[in-house]
Amino acid sequence: MISVRVPATSANLGPGYDAVGLALSLSMRIGLDRSPHPTVEIRGTGADLIPRGPEHPAYRAARFVAELVGESDAHFRLVQENAIPPTRGLGGSAAALVGGAVAANDLFGGQIAAPDLLNIVCELDGHPDNAAPALLGGLVIGTLTPIGVSAVRLEPKDLKVIVAVPDFAVSTTAARRALPDSVPHRDAAFNVGRSGLLLGALATGEYHLLRVAMQDRLHQPYRSHLIPGLEDVIEVALETGAHGACLSGSGPTVLAFAPETRAREIASAMKTTFEARGVVAESWALDVDLAGARVEPPGEVSALNPVPAL
Repeated sequence: MISVRVPATSANLGPGYDAVGLALSLSMRIGLDRSPHPTVEIRGTGADLIPRGPEHPAYRAARFVAELVGESDAHFRLVQENAIPPTRGLGGSAAALVGGAVAANDLFGGQIAAPDLLNIVCELDGHPDNAAPALLGGLVIGTLTPIGVSAVRLEPKDLKVIVAVPDFAVSTTAARRALPDSVPHRDAAFNVGRSGLLLGALATGEYHLLRVAMQDRLHQPYRSHLIPGLEDVIEVALETGAHGACLSGSGPTVLAFAPETRAREIASAMKTTFEARGVVAESWALDVDLAGARVEPPGEVSALNPVPAL
């Protein structure tokens, strides 16, 4: 069985709506092998929330790759070992898509080149903000074009990533419906300026700029009613020493960039603030995952779960 480890991701980092994503040191493992008929097994975090049939994202991606390489009759046994909380804004569906595509490509002899695989997973997911960093690792700025994905990858240094993960789901459909059909020009300009500052700060290590750079007017204000305590959690992260903080994806997870020396304190403060609003939450201090999706050597066993921050 081919085994592929894929990281969680955080998209929409502040003003980088649908364009900027970050790979995190929290992961799932997708195992794939040929089978006479479709079989999907799920283990680990949120197993009861993940589909077990051919509609599973990893299975769909594997079938898509099979069609491309002329193996249209192939069926699979798929095993997902999961540590990424589903429906929490941490890119679990995109990670599964990437894992299925990478595993199937390896199973069929690696016939699809890396740039084409990037285009495939981003097209399947609909946009590159989660799929691209899940495949490539690091921080990825990308956009879909008529001829494929255009993307730049960065490797932020000396950063801890705090994620405070509430114990409730935010429906992606509900989060999208919360967004208006149009926004004022001044709000669009606000985000464009901060998007440039965000990427400059992460590329150069001038992390003191992230407090301003991670501000957003395109999606967080419209989704805040879906996440009790969102503004308070962001504010307490900044007060406790975070460089910057924002909603992760469509939520409800809140993400903060932090120096390693303050990571535990910030994680504790974010968790406590959620709980003060009656929201049970977990928090982790994670690293930026620079490896992205990788095929694990046969027999290799490594932990999926991060070390808890608290």
